[in-house]
Amino acid sequence: MSADLKFFSKGLLREANNAAHREKRSRCIDPKHIEALPLYYIYYVIDAMYHRKNELRLFIRTASTGTVELLDVSVTRYESLPSITFLDDGTWQVNLTKRPYPNFREWQESEMKKPVRGQGKFRQRVLSSYENSCAVCHIDDKSLLRAAHIVDVKDGGTDEIDNGICLCANHETAFDKGLLRILPDYTIQHSGKIGVSVDSVRLPKDCTSHPSKQNLEKKLKTYKN
Repeated sequence: MSADLKFFSKGLLREANNAAHREKRSRCIDPKHIEALPLYYIYYVIDAMYHRKNELRLFIRTASTGTVELLDVSVTRYESLPSITFLDDGTWQVNLTKRPYPNFREWQESEMKKPVRGQGKFRQRVLSSYENSCAVCHIDDKSLLRAAHIVDVKDGGTDEIDNGICLCANHETAFDKGLLRILPDYTIQHSGKIGVSVDSVRLPKDCTSHPSKQNLEKKLKTYKN
């Protein structure tokens, strides 16, 4: 059998190229060229060379005529690409690899990787659903309000509104540390003097914006005790 070949789908190529632009890497592809590519083709990495520390320069075949595009990517991104193995009997095998973050969440790298958050829209939607006030203490100064993720993005949490709750900075910190715990029935457990005078959180008027009970269960399991 031949050696494995790394490859891109159109979506993965767009994602890697967007990252290269965002991370200000030396070689990127014109986004208009990528958008003009067929959707259901696969684009092989025909060669790769170390360009600088933790970075590879990829040679990607993007057309049957032999057109090759150069793209600089991190080693982590390269290793996350799927590969294909052509077998002697004429069949092939696609090998998938694990991405740094679950749920196909994008990430950004310089010397370290971190998930790219859609924090602006997420914050706007969450704060609006709670009428711009903390669900625990009713503080309504927007500069003190946070759109808190229930399940953190590093653990696979989404930017869907039911994975968010509007909390002031004080109660968001307490929620993350487990000093303030929100149970799946929306009642509150708390310890210490953290300014809690209610037995349950205030919920949005729209029931579709209520915190996911399943996510609240997951959050409880992240606390050490």
